[in-house]
Amino acid sequence: MSNSVNPDLRKAAPRQDTFLELYNRYRQEENETSSGEGGDHHGGEKKPWTKEDFVLDPDGDVHMWWIGLVTCGVVYNMWLIIARTAWVELQTEYAAVFYALDYVFDLLLLLDIVVHFRTSYLEQGLLVYNPKKLARNYVFSKKFVLDVLCLLPLDFLYFAVGVHPLLRSTRFLKAHRAFEFYFTVESRTHHPTLWRVFNLVHVLFLLIHWFAGFYFLISKAEGFGSNTWVYPSATGQYASLSTKYLWSLYWSCLTLTTIGDLPTPVTNYEFLFTLLGYLMGIFVFAIVVGQVGNVIANRNADRLQFERMLDSAKTYMKSNNIPEEMQRRVQRWYGYSWSRGLMRGGGDINSLGLLPDRIKIELALQVNLQTLKKVTIFQQVQPEFLYDLVLKMKAFIFTPGDLICRRGEVAREMFIINHGILDIISETGRVITQLKAGDFFGEIGILNLDGGVNKRTADVRSVGYSELFALYKEDVLAAMEDFPEAKVNFCGHILGRES
Repeated sequence: MSNSVNPDLRKAAPRQDTFLELYNRYRQEENETSSGEGGDHHGGEKKPWTKEDFVLDPDGDVHMWWIGLVTCGVVYNMWLIIARTAWVELQTEYAAVFYALDYVFDLLLLLDIVVHFRTSYLEQGLLVYNPKKLARNYVFSKKFVLDVLCLLPLDFLYFAVGVHPLLRSTRFLKAHRAFEFYFTVESRTHHPTLWRVFNLVHVLFLLIHWFAGFYFLISKAEGFGSNTWVYPSATGQYASLSTKYLWSLYWSCLTLTTIGDLPTPVTNYEFLFTLLGYLMGIFVFAIVVGQVGNVIANRNADRLQFERMLDSAKTYMKSNNIPEEMQRRVQRWYGYSWSRGLMRGGGDINSLGLLPDRIKIELALQVNLQTLKKVTIFQQVQPEFLYDLVLKMKAFIFTPGDLICRRGEVAREMFIINHGILDIISETGRVITQLKAGDFFGEIGILNLDGGVNKRTADVRSVGYSELFALYKEDVLAAMEDFPEAKVNFCGHILGRES
């Protein structure tokens, strides 16, 4: 609290987001300065898109959706090429549809080469936008070789050997784009383990599908019904396309899941193919089961850690004969912490030790945006001053009934309320007013305006659980030494509130 308490003035008035506008303007000026004139890189704001200078950001949404579209073409070829080869009826009955889809996706793969030429990449941590460097980087990469081989026009061999969809297998070389899409989504999603499991299950079904196709092809080569292992017959009740596919899929599932209970292979090819299926099934299913286990473990990891901490606290209190009322307070505190996410990675910004200070500052601004927007003393300060102070804010949590400040104690910090309600209590014990999220107090005490020691003039008590940010006197005064203009604005605004 300050030397003269005027509780009615402690409420923060609605205002425009001035300090954030100043801060963003300051950041923009910095980026423009650091990027310089000309050059191959863009360090900050990118130039407007033009017809002559269109470059995709590899981390942008447009690029992600594009490679997702290309991935659809890759998945189409992965599933349909083997199906059209093994079950010829599928190819003959829907030939026009497949030809149309084939060349639509071929056009997509051709356009992807053009997109590659206009996709930026990182060089020394900066995005490159120079068209010549982009082209050189792509042409001398493995991706360019794969993309060219992928589009070899082997379809023209249809005129010589007949329609064989396996001639389009070169399209599988585009799988590197599917992997790129997989890793892009994995880095963006909030549920990466679920995304990994989804892809593993898809790969599993694709593997089952391919083994079903090869089983039918081997049966066809050795003769339908030639022994108990192959497909029974191509006529009668076994003649329909659905029966052929489901029978082959059933065999493939039983083999790859190592369930067995299938007719014993007869020929050497049948033995080799069945053994290969068993071995691949063991590895694939081990990976899938492991990933599913990781999903379950990760979903419960935070809760299990919380329960271990709570159990440790209970054991400690029981061993030391802590009174029941105190034990209940501790348990209520743990419950509150869990509900607020404080034990699920929602702690102090300074706990992110690997991040540079610049990124920490921007994260802190975003995390505390709604609180800081309501604090009027930040309205006219220089953005550099805020930039210097934001990481020095310390987070505190108070329980119901806790005294945050006592009347008469030396004021060493100011507080900003992030969450909760505080009572301002007079000498007689009467509640003068209440402070809520976005309000602040104690700002006069940290400035040392009269050169002496400032003391609190009232008690401040937490009504429930309260989360506060504290700015210490030494940190504020040190920042003001570097920013004298901010000191004038800051002090003038505070004195104006007290007058």
